[in-house]
Amino acid sequence: MHKVLIIGGGFMGSAIAKYLAQYHVSVLVYEPNQDRLQQLKEQSDLSNITFIQQLEKIDVTYVIEAVTENLQVKQNLFEQLDLIFDENVLFCTNTSSYLISDVAKKMVHKERLIGTHFFSPAHITPLVEVIPSPYTSKEKANEVMQFLQDVEKKPVLLKREIEGFVANRLQSALAREAMSIVEKGIVTAEELDFIAKMSLGVRLADTGPLEQRDINGLDTHFAIVNYVYPTLENRTTPLAIHQDKINAKHFGMKSNQGFYDWSSIDKQQYLTQKEKTLIDIIKRIKKD
Repeated sequence: MHKVLIIGGGFMGSAIAKYLAQYHVSVLVYEPNQDRLQQLKEQSDLSNITFIQQLEKIDVTYVIEAVTENLQVKQNLFEQLDLIFDENVLFCTNTSSYLISDVAKKMVHKERLIGTHFFSPAHITPLVEVIPSPYTSKEKANEVMQFLQDVEKKPVLLKREIEGFVANRLQSALAREAMSIVEKGIVTAEELDFIAKMSLGVRLADTGPLEQRDINGLDTHFAIVNYVYPTLENRTTPLAIHQDKINAKHFGMKSNQGFYDWSSIDKQQYLTQKEKTLIDIIKRIKKD
């Protein structure tokens, strides 16, 4: 049986723990924050998880890092982990943007770090992007791929590391264009999301963007992009509409304000319904 230590019991870490525990994986979660730790212990779906508050040498197969998306924090953590755990323990970072070689910068045994980008919600979404750094051995990459397949995830091994990997690069490009369109006053945020869900959303659940281009005809798409590409948003810094919301501390659901007003919404009920819908979509895709 695999034994996995997850560093960080936040949104992603707890979801990964919940998922792995369903597949007879022995899961430990390191969470130093006492308030957050108590919240985790009170969740019935995490009752079979072991929680720890001290980082020390433990007999585990994998260590999966799921701490805040801050490069220096991750570098310092892996420098510490590198000293604590035996060389045979494989380290995985759940970073969603940083190059794995950058995360490994302070490690001595850089060859044992690999990216495993679980896509949110991690306990439901099948995808895991597996990202080797130039230091990662092919054997270790294959080992992680096999582990993820054993727990019925759908891992994809990237040929090389790239900032943001694949899913988040696609998502970032779409989000930038979406914010730009709203910023220009062409549609409201609600109207833009409706357009995306009623066109791209329903189609992407079954047909990938390059597959769709083949269906439509690459010659047709060539004519379209020749006309549209020059007008697409291409700023390399966050858009003003985004920066303004950050300055106003409108972070979205977590602060009750973002592109939407979340203050009067039962967030748990809302997210539970979203998860049910996502599960139904995934079941349909697998069935087909």
